[in-house]
Amino acid sequence: MRFDPNLDAESAPNIDHLLRANFPTEFEANLVSGLRNSRKMCAEHGLWDHGSLVGYIGYTRVRIEGVDSKRQIWGLGPMAIDSAHQRQGVGSKFLTESLDYIEVDAVVLVGHAEFYAKHGFRPASEFGLTYGDDSTRESAFFALECWKGALDGHAGHVLYEDAFYRE
Repeated sequence: MRFDPNLDAESAPNIDHLLRANFPTEFEANLVSGLRNSRKMCAEHGLWDHGSLVGYIGYTRVRIEGVDSKRQIWGLGPMAIDSAHQRQGVGSKFLTESLDYIEVDAVVLVGHAEFYAKHGFRPASEFGLTYGDDSTRESAFFALECWKGALDGHAGHVLYEDAFYRE
């Protein structure tokens, strides 16, 4: 498998296909398409296996309401691994490689606790970060400091790009 840190416009159909096949609704596919079209993606990484895109991770900037900061804080998501490649360690290896590639201060995401905790993510509430009023989403909201103390003084409500709030 080949890690690709630079997905281009030609990758769009492959990304769309992977997201539609691996999420129960079209939200993630439509979200990524809109973010790509508006050039709001900070980074996109792919994982290719014999010419097929089997993994995708997208990153966008986030900000913390009321906090003026020069720190680079990105939101990870969506992340998708082709169903035929799941539960084999592929996603873990892909995520690790992706996180090693980016150069940011911190990463936040809404995701599966067990999976992301294995990669150093902690509940965002431990850093004083909130995502929304929905307790289900809040309990799935995680943060990773890419260096110790990166989120010191950065407590507050995290805001993603507007497209994340459209259903």
